[in-house]
Amino acid sequence: MSEMKRQRINRQRLFLGVALVAAVVSSPADCQASHPYHVSHAEVNWNANSGNFEVALCVWPADLEKALKGDTGKSVDLDKVEDLDQLLETYITKKFRITSSEGQNESNADKNVAKSLRWVGHERDLKKAWLYFEISGDKAVHQWKIENQVFFELNEDQLNHVDFKYGKSAQVVISRLGQASHSVDVSDRSESGNALGK
Repeated sequence: MSEMKRQRINRQRLFLGVALVAAVVSSPADCQASHPYHVSHAEVNWNANSGNFEVALCVWPADLEKALKGDTGKSVDLDKVEDLDQLLETYITKKFRITSSEGQNESNADKNVAKSLRWVGHERDLKKAWLYFEISGDKAVHQWKIENQVFFELNEDQLNHVDFKYGKSAQVVISRLGQASHSVDVSDRSESGNALGK
């Protein structure tokens, strides 16, 4: 089995695991007809050589259509829209940010400039859509802030799960409405401990 296929299978298993946990903890009153839970999953790999962030974001296509409709003001059918990649890039640029937090404190943290996003592409089927993009970084900077607000405008119970990987270490952060931003420090890549942002 190729490494790429193995990674895809691992992403699918992780996404389904997170989705299952979200389904178990949600009450029946919170369920909607399209799907009973609202969760996205992102894998962010920090490339120590370039300092850039390589991102794979998995979302529900039905929610993606609703979000793009809200963003553009017009109905969006993922199968028919001609400029889909441009619409996706515009939406993701607004909702998923990584900024430098090195040397910053809480009083001026919102003055950090979001790093530029380079759209790579997407793939999708009926049940999931994978969105691929890179965010420029700086290999000299080790303290970053991840902000993931994908679908917060749609679902009050939205959970956005991010696996942030750097070197042999990883950190897991979960964003929810009112707590979309999390700090990540990549300065100590020798440890392999995990941290969970709540």
